Amino acid sequence: DSAGFAIHNYEDRSATEIATHDQLHLAYFDHELMNRRQEANITADSVLNNFQERFSALEEQKTIDEAARCMSCGMCFECDNCVVYCPEDAIFRVKKDQRAMGRYVDTDYDKCVGCHICAEVCPSGYIKMGLHY
Repeated sequence: DSAGFAIHNYEDRSATEIATHDQLHLAYFDHELMNRRQEANITADSVLNNFQERFSALEEQKTIDEAARCMSCGMCFECDNCVVYCPEDAIFRVKKDQRAMGRYVDTDYDKCVGCHICAEVCPSGYIKMGLHY
């Protein structure tokens, strides 16, 4: 929707499309433990007139850890997979003083051979291959 697109692009003013679920590589986080809220088991007999919380909040550090798992809606979140796996060293980290929101890597197209490995290992769907990108 247009509101989501506008909010997504507010910080960097880019024309980047929001990545859809099928463009994300969700297996990127398979090896990490997910932080889950604790749920109280309530029986059917104890539901009436029971105003106790069923879910407890996450502790502050667990909340911060869980937020770090965000896939950033198609924006680069500095995982460095593309830099590490590029066989031609065509992808490099952008210098800190030249970075913009969600733009941490760039490509040297004189070195790029179009092997698509970078797009395959990018968990957020940030890297798209093709002439019009």
